Amino acid sequence: MRMTLLLLCPLLLAGCGGTPSSSMQTPTSTPASSIGPSAHSESSGESTTLVAYFSVTNNTKKLAEYASRHLESELFEIVPKQVYTQEDINYNGDCRANREQNDDSSRPEILNQIADISKYDTIVLGYPIWWGQAPKIMYSFVEAYDLKGKTILPFCTSGSSPIGTSATNLAKSAPEANWLTGERFAASASYSDIANWLDANLTKETTMKLTIDGKPQNVTWAENESVKALKSIATNGLTIKMEEYGGFEQTGPIGQSIVRDDKNIDVEPGDIVLYAGNQISVFYKAHAWSYTRLGHINASQSELENALKKDSIEFVLSEK
Repeated sequence: MRMTLLLLCPLLLAGCGGTPSSSMQTPTSTPASSIGPSAHSESSGESTTLVAYFSVTNNTKKLAEYASRHLESELFEIVPKQVYTQEDINYNGDCRANREQNDDSSRPEILNQIADISKYDTIVLGYPIWWGQAPKIMYSFVEAYDLKGKTILPFCTSGSSPIGTSATNLAKSAPEANWLTGERFAASASYSDIANWLDANLTKETTMKLTIDGKPQNVTWAENESVKALKSIATNGLTIKMEEYGGFEQTGPIGQSIVRDDKNIDVEPGDIVLYAGNQISVFYKAHAWSYTRLGHINASQSELENALKKDSIEFVLSEK
């Protein structure tokens, strides 16, 4: 029997950004000479990809520049109206970053803006980890634009903290975007590290449509072999009759076993996982057990409970 475990999450503040520059009203191209070798032999024309980042100590800035160079994309620095000083991110005291991160309503003002967000199909979004989450200015950025239908690939920088729930929480501010699974990088990450990650995540197509009781869901799918196998099964549609279990999840059989890579993990509301290789579970409350991650439904807690907190549901996967 699966058992609910108490979740303990250490809070770490790792300010990994760049020194804000002067106001920048439109994205800019990154000089090739300052980044490294290009992964493309020629330009593909006007870019439909944007790399946007917030940085205070230059770590995120450097990796964002790598990403922009590799993708031959435009680069946009999220510049705060009130510049962050080193004292502002000194988390040992009552610093500005601490106050903002502890205030759910905090939305620091951004000095600059993107003139036309509609021309971008994909946004690579970079930020440091502050207290285990994205800085609140990232919420200001995400909420400032219509990101419906856009693909967003997040990454963070930190000394030790994982990306954790920072991206999935940020996704709740733009639930109609297609959020891909994010990644954490150390400040020492190389151009090749970033290039390989971008190639793996922006060239693979492992997305599927999900409906629950006929209602479409916005899902960020994981990039792994289990999702690939599930997508193959769902080519002609896969309907799973799920039943409520334990007061925290809906679960049901796939009808066959697929490849799995189970690990003891903490799951959050909205997480979709593979259990025992032949069942799918989707959660509306936090839990912990041995699973393989499949994806995450980008929805609020109340939306998840409305969709999942019932005796049974019809969980339907189909090719996108």
